Amino acid sequence: MKVLLFAGDFVEDYELYAPLKALEMLDIDVHVVCPDKKAGEIVQTAVHVMDSSLQTYLERPGHPFELTHTFADINLADYAGLVIPGGRFPEYQRYDGRVLDIVKHFFARNLPVAAICHGVQILAAAGVLKDRTCSGLHLCKIDVEAGGATFVEYSPESKNVHVEANLVTAPAYPAIGVWMREFIKLLGVKIQM
Repeated sequence: MKVLLFAGDFVEDYELYAPLKALEMLDIDVHVVCPDKKAGEIVQTAVHVMDSSLQTYLERPGHPFELTHTFADINLADYAGLVIPGGRFPEYQRYDGRVLDIVKHFFARNLPVAAICHGVQILAAAGVLKDRTCSGLHLCKIDVEAGGATFVEYSPESKNVHVEANLVTAPAYPAIGVWMREFIKLLGVKIQM
């Protein structure tokens, strides 16, 4: 099984690495791509620190990440699901028609999609949220509502996740565990203990 994972400069570090490692642990082949970049090229991640005493989150440099695959070479028919982390990269990738077309492909086929934090900005720009319900970082509420969806607001520090049909959304990195658990269920992966 293969899953596509979007990345770009200033993707949130935890929201990139944690899903990648969780899916790899289950022997899922994760292809991490970024428009106009090739396998082996680097994107810079960012670490976002939630601090309720501030009006917004702190941003610090994260790890450099080496892309696993070349964006131009992906074959959408190969993928069982899509993961869209947060961070700042959705702010600019939501203007890339190629990214939006990929999102539309997954929704048209009702394939599992997991978006967290600012990742919902890409969904809103792709026009796939109309008449749906989803979560994300509270600072993305206006994007989600402008996209025609109802926003489910959770604290950024919460471990809450929202599931609707093929879509799994969460507010921020503290919810990564439950966010991935629900995405893995949608992929049909069975875990036995």
